[in-house]
Amino acid sequence: MRRKFYLHKRGGVFYACLVNQKTGLSMSARSTGERDRDAALIVVSGWLRDGLPGKGGERRKVEAAFDLDGILRGIRKAELDSGGALAIVSALKERGLIDIGAVPAGKGSVDFVSFLSDFFDYDKSAYVKDRLAHGHSIGRRYCYESLKMIRLFWEPAFKSRTLASVTRNELKSFSLSLPVDKSASYKNSILNAGLIPLGWAYEEGMIPADIAKDFERYSGKATKRGVLTVEEAGTLFAKTWADGAAMAANLLSATTGMRQGEVLAVRGGDIGEGVLNAAHSWSAADGLKSPKNGESRRVPLLPEVRNALLSQLAANPHTDIPEGERFVFWGLAHDKPRIDGGFMLDALYAELEAMGIGWRARNIVFHGWRHFYAARMADIEAADKVSRITGHKSRAVFDAYADHVTEAAIVDMGKAAAVVFAGVLAGAAMARA
Repeated sequence: MRRKFYLHKRGGVFYACLVNQKTGLSMSARSTGERDRDAALIVVSGWLRDGLPGKGGERRKVEAAFDLDGILRGIRKAELDSGGALAIVSALKERGLIDIGAVPAGKGSVDFVSFLSDFFDYDKSAYVKDRLAHGHSIGRRYCYESLKMIRLFWEPAFKSRTLASVTRNELKSFSLSLPVDKSASYKNSILNAGLIPLGWAYEEGMIPADIAKDFERYSGKATKRGVLTVEEAGTLFAKTWADGAAMAANLLSATTGMRQGEVLAVRGGDIGEGVLNAAHSWSAADGLKSPKNGESRRVPLLPEVRNALLSQLAANPHTDIPEGERFVFWGLAHDKPRIDGGFMLDALYAELEAMGIGWRARNIVFHGWRHFYAARMADIEAADKVSRITGHKSRAVFDAYADHVTEAAIVDMGKAAAVVFAGVLAGAAMARA
């Protein structure tokens, strides 16, 4: 008859190896907690009689322990691949014994910071390629800014960590450690540089849980941008600007609501009779690209503004390329617009200071022309019409409308703009006379 157990001493404490009477295999050694041999024998006798102690004071039959020990031995010795390992995990989940997810070993063992950096590598990122392949807009500038956030904030906090080792509690601690003097928008940009890749990693089966799901972002009211009055704008454009190109650029944005990048991207072929095709935007990182939201649009172009644009186009020295491809706000290279450090805004500030307007205190920026245009036009036109011209992508406004603006709408908005901006245009005409 086989012995039921063996005793041996380790570190002054007796350990017992129970023996399976059917197979003859011994179980992994278990501590009796006793230093005296006789006391250890009494403990083991209690195990054989009452069962092995478990959590909460419960006892487990020795036979069941032998079964579990045999399973564990089999797992340790079996030639398992990742598929077999996942099958074992799935079986445990089916029995309700575990509720965590699992992914094949290796996918989540990559360096976390390297994963984030590769995620926003515009030319190599699988995420970027997938976005572009499905018609979504993602620019180099966005990736560049995200990489900067990773380098400044994520890398110091998670250096030498693997992707799968990062926990939601650590993300919460990281979020609370962000600089208190930064705006909510800036801190959310920091968070998104890591949370978006983590969400994608879960969808791709690289990590077992979506630890970024419904993660709390920062809230806060954005600083309200200053907007000039119609009277102030009229006086501004009645002045003779030191930089005529900057004047034309600001006038275009003020009377159409176009963004700075869209203004820079205007070329000869975009100028029509009473309409301008806002088909592109310019960014130093991406060059000529689609406008924000990925959709081109047509905007009403008032005659006085059209003349100002044509005047700038006529001065373009790059006659080696067709006029339709020449930039209205041209620079030294024929394939790039004027990009000398925000000339539009610098000139605007200089002219406002000459008028005695404190642009810093009023938080006036070039983007304020969009607010100026939208606010003045909304005084006499329905909000949905204005939004379709400015290209604001508000779901509440656009769900019920087509993607294009009809010719009739452009004509109507052009007539309305001529009335609204009559004072502004009169000043501009006087300045050029």
